[in-house]
Amino acid sequence: MKTIKYLVGFLALPLLVSCSSVKTVNSWQKNKSLNLESKKVIVFSKTNDAFIRKQFESDLTTVLKENKIQGIESFTVFPKIDTNKKLNLEEQLAFVSGLRNKGIDVIVLTSLKNVHEYSKTVSSGTNYASYTYPVVYRYNKGFYRYYTTVYYETAPMSYETYKVKKYVLETVIYDLTKSKEEQLVSIINSEIDNPQSLEKVSKDFSKGIVKQLLK
Repeated sequence: MKTIKYLVGFLALPLLVSCSSVKTVNSWQKNKSLNLESKKVIVFSKTNDAFIRKQFESDLTTVLKENKIQGIESFTVFPKIDTNKKLNLEEQLAFVSGLRNKGIDVIVLTSLKNVHEYSKTVSSGTNYASYTYPVVYRYNKGFYRYYTTVYYETAPMSYETYKVKKYVLETVIYDLTKSKEEQLVSIINSEIDNPQSLEKVSKDFSKGIVKQLLK
C-alpha cells in the first residue's frame, strides 16, 4: 500500500558551518488544486531523531496554518514511531483507518532520499593597488581641481577546500478521502545544500513546501 511504505526510513541533517540553501528541485501534482483549505492535514517527518522530527513538523504545520490550512504534527498523535518497522497489509489498513477516525484527510510526509558529498573551495586575501584621479568641485564661485589618491595594498590569496553535503528530501502527499489508487496526489523533491542551522533550514523548507502545495 503506497500510503504506508514511505513511513520507513529516517531524516537526518548534520549541521555544517557555512551558509545554507533550500530549493525545490522538481514537483508533480495530480490535480491543478489540492483543495487543502477544506481538509485536515497531518505532517510526518520520517526520522528517529525526536528533536529533528519536532522541528520540521512544527514549522511545516505553522506555515500551513498561516495559509488557512488545518494542520497537525504527527508527534502529537504518535509520539513514538519506529521508522524501521515494516507494516503488513493488515497493519497498514488499521493505521489509515485510525487516521480517518481522528478526522485526518491528508498526509504530508517528508523523508531523506539521498546525500551527495562534494568539495567546496573558498578563497581569502586582499588585492591592493594605488592610483590618483581628478576631483572637480565648485568653491567660492571658482573651480578647483584636486587629485585624490586611493591606496590599495596587495596580499597573497589563500584557498581552502573542505567537504560539504547536499541533502535530497522527498515530500509526498496522500489524500485519504480518495480511493487507494488515487490517494497519491503530489510529490515534491527538495535540496538542502550545506545546511548551517536546523531552525533556518526547517523554516525555509516549510515555506517552500507550502508554496508548492498552493500553486
